[in-house]
Amino acid sequence: MPSELAFRDADPSEDDELARVLYNAFQPIWNHNWFQCLDEILPTIPSDHGALTNLQARRLAFYRAWLSINRAYGGDILVAHTPTPHDSSSENIAAVVLLLPPHKRPSLLGPLTLWRTNFLQAVFGLGLRGFWRTVVIFEGNVGNMISADLKKRNIGEGKETNLLFVQGCVRNPMWKGEKGPARKLLDWGIQRWWDREVRIPVWLDCTTGEGERAYAEIGFELVGDCMVKTGCDEKGVKLKAAVQEDDKSKGRDVAKQRVMVRVPEL
Repeated sequence: MPSELAFRDADPSEDDELARVLYNAFQPIWNHNWFQCLDEILPTIPSDHGALTNLQARRLAFYRAWLSINRAYGGDILVAHTPTPHDSSSENIAAVVLLLPPHKRPSLLGPLTLWRTNFLQAVFGLGLRGFWRTVVIFEGNVGNMISADLKKRNIGEGKETNLLFVQGCVRNPMWKGEKGPARKLLDWGIQRWWDREVRIPVWLDCTTGEGERAYAEIGFELVGDCMVKTGCDEKGVKLKAAVQEDDKSKGRDVAKQRVMVRVPEL
């Protein structure tokens, strides 16, 4: 059966809508809620939404800044969509992928770019505890895992900045069409990058078993993982005082970071 999907570069005019897709896709994922130190899950944001709460607005700004920093560093923002004469509704967007090229990474050593793209403001908008969880704990774990693997296998001179990086890969939760649009879009984006640039390894981090299985289907290999002590439930929300031991156990089991690498065939 032929695919109903088409793949293309996203236009900058779509970035506000894509930020909403990212928000809704990551809404139930433990680490994104843990970053924001939430006491309860935030509501999703429909296309016809009204005023947002302060927490929703901060979370949406975080993903909007992701898109801005990607464009500032010359990355690829890709969408899988249903080809229609009018493609302005998010229901037609099946998936979003963000790729960052080698040697281009957000860094506190480049504060001007971070400020101009609102990336710095968005991260600090998570609060001091959220900043610590995101930048120091989470990104620290990712950096240690990918660096250890690359040095062990002598890939990219042991530096992740020499590789293509998957900054984000999500399926629009409103999408009701064929399965696996995000995985298919990512595979298309990688192959296109290899065809027009240089065939270098690609890496990503993910935090769900579902994501790990999906990436493995297109050639990614798990090269490192670690558990995170969050004190939260399986969705990254702070546990209540009277919570059951079963809920604590679920939170401990889910809070797992993973790093995966895909090496091109010779």
